[in-house]
Amino acid sequence: MDERTIKTIEYSAEALLIAWFVYMFSYQNYILYTWHRGLPLPSRLPFLLLGVLSGTVFFWYEYRKLEGDLITRKAENALPSEEAGEAQEAPAKEQNEN
Repeated sequence: MDERTIKTIEYSAEALLIAWFVYMFSYQNYILYTWHRGLPLPSRLPFLLLGVLSGTVFFWYEYRKLEGDLITRKAENALPSEEAGEAQEAPAKEQNEN
């Protein structure tokens, strides 16, 4: 497995945990705020959507950062070989001119 696959699995697990925690904490805090006042229990759907949205945003952010890092590394690895090739061509052109 390459680095991208491993990091994607890791970020997916983290996103699921974040989504679950945001859902549970936001719903729990809302219940604690309203339940003791004798109000009816609210629907869980808005809190579930908040959790899914936060997990998705976290995953999107980390995946975009990973893609940027991989592109940067690929560009850094490609540059030295290109510069070495240009450095070898320059003396050959000078010898042909003389």
